[in-house]
Amino acid sequence: MGLSAQAVTRFAAFVLALLLCLGVIAPDARAQEEEVPPAGLLWNKTGLPAVFPLQVKTLPGRDHVVTLLDAETGEEALAAYIRGGAFFRVLVPPGGYRLRFVSGKDWRGAEALFGSEVEVFELRRTLRFETRGLGTKAGHIVDRRGRGTEAQIKDQRICQSFRPDFPRQLVPDQPVRPLRRDVRSRYCG
Repeated sequence: MGLSAQAVTRFAAFVLALLLCLGVIAPDARAQEEEVPPAGLLWNKTGLPAVFPLQVKTLPGRDHVVTLLDAETGEEALAAYIRGGAFFRVLVPPGGYRLRFVSGKDWRGAEALFGSEVEVFELRRTLRFETRGLGTKAGHIVDRRGRGTEAQIKDQRICQSFRPDFPRQLVPDQPVRPLRRDVRSRYCG
């Protein structure tokens, strides 16, 4: 009892579909790509708290990995993933950094980033992330919506104020509430 050519073809298609569903084989190279990470911090190698604002504006169509390079040593300090065209803000540690952007369309993983078809852009200017005065955290806005080798840079500040909440005795013979401090933060430039 022999199988017809049509039955063999159907069986082969069924086995191929089953292997594709199980992930044993990939339909093309795109299936080898890793899952695109969520926008935001990828890693922070400094060991310092990330408290200073960095906002990046980009065009849709290409995603980006921004890496902060220590201005003195050139070592990688922090990296973040940016979805092209979407609002992006990340907090970074204190220090002076140069920014390197690697941009592409198809994410290939943390090591390969976007594969061989990438655009690399590095800011020549060192950006300082620091506290200025009392309660002002100084950061930056980097606008990459211009041509490939252009970026507009503006300062961005978070101002913090401390407001004491004085204790009140609400009911006689009840303990007085302890003094609390209320910290308020706002973007101020």
